[in-house]
Amino acid sequence: MKLAARAVAAFGALLGLAGLGLQYWLLYADMSANGASALDVLWRFYVYFTLLTNTLVTLVFARAVLKPDSLEGLNAPRVELMAVTSIMFVCIVYNILLAPRWDPQGWQKLADVIVHNAVPALFLVFWALRPHGGLKWAHAVFAGLWPLAYAMYGLSRGALDGFYPYFFMDPTSASYAEIAINVLGLFLAFLTGALLLIGISRALARRKS
Repeated sequence: MKLAARAVAAFGALLGLAGLGLQYWLLYADMSANGASALDVLWRFYVYFTLLTNTLVTLVFARAVLKPDSLEGLNAPRVELMAVTSIMFVCIVYNILLAPRWDPQGWQKLADVIVHNAVPALFLVFWALRPHGGLKWAHAVFAGLWPLAYAMYGLSRGALDGFYPYFFMDPTSASYAEIAINVLGLFLAFLTGALLLIGISRALARRKS
């Protein structure tokens, strides 16, 4: 089990890096044509919840490869819970709410499949293979902090440069009351998803014992 988790983590880390690198290259090709610098592109790159979350899970993957026996830091059970909850919501929200709004082609399609589908699927497998039994129900609240932190981060950034990547968190098209309701809804969805995953984790722990 430990060897399988490490193998999945190694592949996931490589795929995560490939997806992030490809997405950055595509964004750079688009923005640099209008005079943007590499730092401008990086600033825009890390406005997206998807790319921030993919970066988080790629780091979790990488640390699990380097320290397969560690259950601390990025590989602490509650951090891995936050990561798996977040990356699964990236997959679900994108495919339900955002994918119908555009039709990427070529390399962009490949990048989208990697960051929205392939990495989430691999991380779910990795998480299932990891040691279980260390999660408490209260850790679901910790997992829900990721979207709350992103909401504050995204709105603060948008106030500086006027760019809001997601329509449900865009004060130019929705009131702050509506945005607050959307963010609360996301938090509750994360909380529910994390509670479900904790239940699965406990079931896996009982099965192994």
